[in-house]
Amino acid sequence: MSEITLFVNYYVAAQQRSGNYVDSNVHSLFPVTNTEENRSMELQRLATKDFLETKHLPNEVIETCVEPLENKRTSKWPQLERAIKLCKERGAKLLIAELGTLTSNDAFTKILLDSRVEFHCCDQPFVNQNILEALHQHAQVQRKLHGKLIREGLKMTSAKSGNPNAAEVISKVNKPKIDTAIVFAFLLQPIIADYRRKGFSQRQMVKTLNDEGFTAPEGGKWVLSQLQKVLDRVRLNEIVTECKPLLTELTAQQLTTAEIAEQLNKHGVHSLKRTTWDETQVKKILLRLEQIRDIELINRFVLDLIPLLHEFRRQQLTTTAILQHFETAGLSIRQPTVEVA
Repeated sequence: MSEITLFVNYYVAAQQRSGNYVDSNVHSLFPVTNTEENRSMELQRLATKDFLETKHLPNEVIETCVEPLENKRTSKWPQLERAIKLCKERGAKLLIAELGTLTSNDAFTKILLDSRVEFHCCDQPFVNQNILEALHQHAQVQRKLHGKLIREGLKMTSAKSGNPNAAEVISKVNKPKIDTAIVFAFLLQPIIADYRRKGFSQRQMVKTLNDEGFTAPEGGKWVLSQLQKVLDRVRLNEIVTECKPLLTELTAQQLTTAEIAEQLNKHGVHSLKRTTWDETQVKKILLRLEQIRDIELINRFVLDLIPLLHEFRRQQLTTTAILQHFETAGLSIRQPTVEVA
């Protein structure tokens, strides 16, 4: 009698859905109701089923692990690590239903390579330990090349513009657009909060926003990628707003970003990612805090200026007289340069 080959199935699925995905022998941390998402899971199940049936040898699936995934840049793969642990404990093989583009994720590939467990990929059966290692090295080279191209591009931009600080120039040009995006996220925040209370998936949010007539940030219909960017901005705004007093206190103490990260972890402040606070995240929220302060300052200035402008209009003051008022108040307004042909 042939020896039974043991397998641990591994599926990847999107997170934060409404409803519950129920399947005996499946350990999932997420719920699903969306038809397209159910179809994705069904295809992965069929892929592993077809693979096992073609083996023509006794086999048994001892466990199925489902990875809840919000984005493929994540560095945390708990269900992959769990599946690998099961393989080692039971002498099983790992059966990955859909490898897709996961080889571009450094953490995913490193975990799989370091484990040294035998694995099979249903969608890419040619991928083995050696191929995966080659793909991993290729992805690393591509990332380095991408960074180099960006740096070279900035140098060329600097040369063409005659400005040695091209990045700073680009930042100033983009500031109004960035500020508008931040304000838009604040406006959408209560709507998103309502959708979350109702248990909407991201795709349901997109559909509802379009059905209810909300236009996307740059006009037109919403698509999933636009919503995901706005959700990131909403999340960042929420955290900065919630811990603004603490951030103000910590920055006043002139602490380093590492020290601020330590204090945020100590105070139990939820981080941007599913990890503890680090310097990169701290820099991001400090930048957003500064951006929000700039927006608040501009808004206060405009609100204070409106009644004054109404009074100037009532008095029918000339432009020159209005400028003199501003000069007296210490506000210097630049005159546009008129070119003479």
